[in-house]
Amino acid sequence: MTGPMPEEELIEAARKGDQQAYARLMRSYKHMVYTVCMRVLRNREEAEEATQDSFVKAYRNLASYQGGARFSTWLYSIAYRTALSALRARRTGTVDLEAAPDRVLAGPAPAFGHAQDLHAMVEEALSRMPAEDAALMTFYYLQDRSVEEIVTITGLSVSNVKVKLHRARKRMLELVQGHWKAEAWTLIND
Repeated sequence: MTGPMPEEELIEAARKGDQQAYARLMRSYKHMVYTVCMRVLRNREEAEEATQDSFVKAYRNLASYQGGARFSTWLYSIAYRTALSALRARRTGTVDLEAAPDRVLAGPAPAFGHAQDLHAMVEEALSRMPAEDAALMTFYYLQDRSVEEIVTITGLSVSNVKVKLHRARKRMLELVQGHWKAEAWTLIND
């Protein structure tokens, strides 16, 4: 019995047309590609569609993957750009998160129970941030991507990524502190 095929072999087999090898790659990265798309689009159906589109684009362009960056970085770059394109295309009847982040953030503070974990609070704060900031925070903190990898994924400059991460961290802190203040106020008034 043979063990699991290493990723490099899967990539090479997929390049040669092995659809089962590509399906295995898709299964390995489906959740994280979906997460990237969801961070940008904030709509389950659109994120699912962008995830599928990302894998189709990756398959069609597999020959262009040279191995200079990790395969995941190359794939996340495709997913991020696909999701951004879908966000830009979405104009009628919905709020553009890039153009009007204050409308998204103006809602009531999230209601967390005492048993709610830190993960849920972080997810809620990310959902209240502008899409690009949430995606950058996800890449850097949740997916452990380096600044250089984020540059490759997003096409932004190193300094731009660093500035955006700094501002996003500051915004995250404001959101989390706001939650704690709201929770403390609730506890005091109960």
